[in-house]
Amino acid sequence: MLEIQNLGMDYGKFKLSVNQLAFGRGLHVILGANGSGKSSLLKGIIGYGGEKLSSREVYWNDFKAAETASFISYLPQMNPVFKIRVSDYIGLTSRKSDSSRKGELLRYFDIEHLMHQSVESLSGGELKRVQCAQVAMEQKEIMMFDEVEQGLDLKYQHHILNWMKEAGNNRTVIASMHDAALAMTYADSVTLLKDGGVIAGSESPRNITSEMLSECYDIPLDVGRVNNRIIIFTRAL
Repeated sequence: MLEIQNLGMDYGKFKLSVNQLAFGRGLHVILGANGSGKSSLLKGIIGYGGEKLSSREVYWNDFKAAETASFISYLPQMNPVFKIRVSDYIGLTSRKSDSSRKGELLRYFDIEHLMHQSVESLSGGELKRVQCAQVAMEQKEIMMFDEVEQGLDLKYQHHILNWMKEAGNNRTVIASMHDAALAMTYADSVTLLKDGGVIAGSESPRNITSEMLSECYDIPLDVGRVNNRIIIFTRAL
């Protein structure tokens, strides 16, 4: 269990303040408008932020987590790319070499045909799939993704979300997302952020109401459900 007892980030005009938030096994999605604090929350959990990190009490399995690199894999919005082959990049951050697992991941993420290409030559969607394969290769107990659907077309959005959902059976997966309907379709829990604070923390998607989303995004929204799929639409203004 990952527990955030107290987490604060201070950027001057913007401040993040999160208390008493917990994530167990499963796929946990963080939603909020631009500037709501989604990226700051993920960075704060890891311990990034330097002097902007004003307070941090984060626990993993009841132990205070000062260092998180041993159990958290993190894929930020923007990750530096450089001249390295895809097949080498995937195993770059893993603790041990496993050629059979690497081959499985190349096939699973549909990037076998890219394995001899340089990472810097990839499209946005190709790069995101390669980065997800790298995270999967690390096999850590927590995986965190910032704007995971960014750059992916519809086919691969669902492919990656299915992978994350399945991974959540055995580990903790946390992802910030923009597509609320897609997120709520796959998530085991949803956390809503607004102006650096939590509106709803680790709630089942079934409990997220139109009123909650409307407050979160500052726009009148309705939530509908059809065949276990989430539909979100704007009310007439």
